[in-house]
Amino acid sequence: MSRLKNSVLAKRGVTGAEGDVLVEKIPLRLRPEEEALARDIQRESARVWNTVMTIHRLFWFKYGIWIDEAMMKDFVKGRFEVHSQDVQAIVETYYECWERTKKLHEEGHTEWRYPWRLKRFFTSTWKVTGITVEGGYLRLSNGWKRPPLRIKLPSRLKGLEIKQVQLVWHRNGYWLHVAVVKPALERVQGDTVAAADPGEVHALTLTDGKEALVISGRHLRSLHRLRNKTLRKFQKALSRCKKGSNRWRKLLEAKYRFLNWVEAQILHVEHAITKLAVEWCVQRGVKKVYYGDPQGVREQDCGRYHNQRMGQWSFGRLRDLLEYKLKRHSITLEKIGEGGTSGTCPKCGHYTRQSGRIFRCGNCGFSGVHRDVVGASGILDVAVNGHFTKDRDLPGKVVYLRPRVLAPVGQKHRGPAAA
Repeated sequence: MSRLKNSVLAKRGVTGAEGDVLVEKIPLRLRPEEEALARDIQRESARVWNTVMTIHRLFWFKYGIWIDEAMMKDFVKGRFEVHSQDVQAIVETYYECWERTKKLHEEGHTEWRYPWRLKRFFTSTWKVTGITVEGGYLRLSNGWKRPPLRIKLPSRLKGLEIKQVQLVWHRNGYWLHVAVVKPALERVQGDTVAAADPGEVHALTLTDGKEALVISGRHLRSLHRLRNKTLRKFQKALSRCKKGSNRWRKLLEAKYRFLNWVEAQILHVEHAITKLAVEWCVQRGVKKVYYGDPQGVREQDCGRYHNQRMGQWSFGRLRDLLEYKLKRHSITLEKIGEGGTSGTCPKCGHYTRQSGRIFRCGNCGFSGVHRDVVGASGILDVAVNGHFTKDRDLPGKVVYLRPRVLAPVGQKHRGPAAA
């Protein structure tokens, strides 16, 4: 799994001179002694976080001053049993959280709290000076005269420049987030503008005014449905067991295995959907994409089952995946409100609440076009012209595609009855 790293790496000076910095997420299978070492490292990293937070707050309450980042780094230098770069990264993370909260308070969001919670474990970070590749293994330094953490490097990462590594605990195991530099992709030279309309049944609908692409999201919906049904069975079985018993532990491990499997499948489908969308944009020389923001849909109460589907609709993650993939081709993505775009008639401009997949105008009787195509066309119209225009031309060619998904490989995940 690859993700383009956010601006945090750029703030810390982690950039690729001749490529893009992406983050590869790798699940780890550690031996007992390696897991114990990883746990000790994260526990020591938590001690760094707790110390930084306590000192920062103590100086404010006692002396009325805030210690700056440089002074804090000097104070904690050489005091902890982890690599010095890990200590610096934790200090930087703390101050990023603190500054972001301060900005939110200035904007009126006073419900956000400054960092206050003491940690038992904390994500450990290694920068370039603490990373060594030796014979296909990643050697992560743990400081002077302390045993390093050695992880086998996946073959797909061999030969790539590694900028940063993080040790992350997720659900029931350790993961390694490796920031690597990958070759830059082809830059789009065109000047075409397109619009994307996210949906729950059809994941993405794109149009440049002349053509339209509708990508199905039904496989994504089926995975969400499978997760809901299986989790219900697990929770029902767990509720009948005594907490801490052998049966309870086995069920919990099986539940975590299933969640890891199904979430990997969901992420794979989301990557496949966004890949189709990016390929479509690159082929047509699209330079900017306006992405409809359906945030208001979740605020409507339409019953428990519909509300569940809306709550699990991952349009935000699809937007993030699409944005970073478009960015690699120098295509910008801009979020825009999509209110009324799927119900406003492209011929007469009258709004009609839609109930089916085919658009039908209650005023002039216009029909015969997929309502998501009308929605994407409306987003493009509002973005370019600033308002809905009457008698606008709709895409002459509409292509419907399903995401190209690899078949799942490996053991089948058993239900709670067989766990």
